[in-house]
Amino acid sequence: MMKRLLTLTISLLLFFTLLPPVQAQDIPALLEQHAVSFDDDESLIALIESISDERLVLMGEASHGTSEFYKARAALSKELVKNHGFNYIAVEGDWPSFARINAYVKQKPNAPADIDEAMEAIDRWPLWMWKNQEVKELVEWLYEFNADLEPSERVGLYGIDVYDNLSAMDDVLEWVQEMDGEKGRAASSAYSCMTRYPDPGDYIRMVAQSGEDCSEDMEEVLEIVRSLEHHRDASRWEFFRAEHGAKVAINAEKHYRANLQQSAASWNYRASHFYLTAERLLDYYGPGSRGIIWAHNTHIGDARATEMGRAGMQNIGQLSREALGRDEVFAIGLGTYTGDVLAASNWEGAQQQMETPEARSGSWEAMMEETGIEQFYVTFTNNSELKNALDRWIPHRAIGVTFNPANEEGNYVQTVLPERYDAFIFYRNSGVLSPL
Repeated sequence: MMKRLLTLTISLLLFFTLLPPVQAQDIPALLEQHAVSFDDDESLIALIESISDERLVLMGEASHGTSEFYKARAALSKELVKNHGFNYIAVEGDWPSFARINAYVKQKPNAPADIDEAMEAIDRWPLWMWKNQEVKELVEWLYEFNADLEPSERVGLYGIDVYDNLSAMDDVLEWVQEMDGEKGRAASSAYSCMTRYPDPGDYIRMVAQSGEDCSEDMEEVLEIVRSLEHHRDASRWEFFRAEHGAKVAINAEKHYRANLQQSAASWNYRASHFYLTAERLLDYYGPGSRGIIWAHNTHIGDARATEMGRAGMQNIGQLSREALGRDEVFAIGLGTYTGDVLAASNWEGAQQQMETPEARSGSWEAMMEETGIEQFYVTFTNNSELKNALDRWIPHRAIGVTFNPANEEGNYVQTVLPERYDAFIFYRNSGVLSPL
């Protein structure tokens, strides 16, 4: 019997090896064959059927300024929270500002009084990325959803980024001072190493010129915070928030300082903090907890299936699969062919409504446009035929908070799509966010 099975296996392998490879010009037809078209966000929710018991669902975006991406992620997230037991949503935003929004949606003591005050917590560039009508509607929905739940069962909303580390340090110092004045003074002294350089560029120049850094000072404050975990006045959430704020400070310092290296280290420190936050939130919510992450495609799509990975860059898509197992993570990419997008022409520049040029020829987006379907999604899990046929390196669009439509050729990442994501949502035409 074993001999017959071995012979059959070899024969099948030879059969599939001898099959002619799918040609690039055949990919649109193949995508059309497997595409599931949808008319609105409600019909998009059928994609949830492909998600089973995964602990993390990662939701991407090809840009930070496209309304359709936010609305789709919101629709899917609401369904996962409402009917599939997900405990939190964490976004590529700042920990300090979203800690205040989280207090509002979970209706904690001393939380913002109303939705407008909650949204004012988002006060750092690029404002349009999170301070927009699409996010505001999600915040309102979470508040109302939580209203009928016990405090321990309420769904949270968090930020996973290392930026705005100075505000994170302020929050840490406030909590430590409240618990223990002497330790608060010690923490303030340690943090002064970093707070005297409010501009990260100034800090990087200091490190380059002196050879010294603030890493030990950041670690010292974390130890001070941990020494107060069992303080009689320390609530579980406020301790978690302070401890994580101290971790934001540590990883932000590493991220900034690594800019002096000619390597992927700076990117990787930030990416590892993204996953650290997701992992700590799973631990916070306890056994069986489940989380949703919103971030750019370059963060949630497995870096090993991109040229980023070949350059040594990691991301939360890769790290979560490695740590939890591929079966415990479901990554959804989102992309567009053309339309308009909110972005800035330079870092910390004014928001602009820019044209999203038609995708370059030969890209994944161009091939999806050739299907003739305006909006569709395609899933790769349990679809070995499609995964094998699309197992090739093809350019894939990526637009950041800064964008130059004239340099469109440079906004692509070589990608093996079915290895990078478990599903992909495509919009032929897309429009801009609605900033508040």
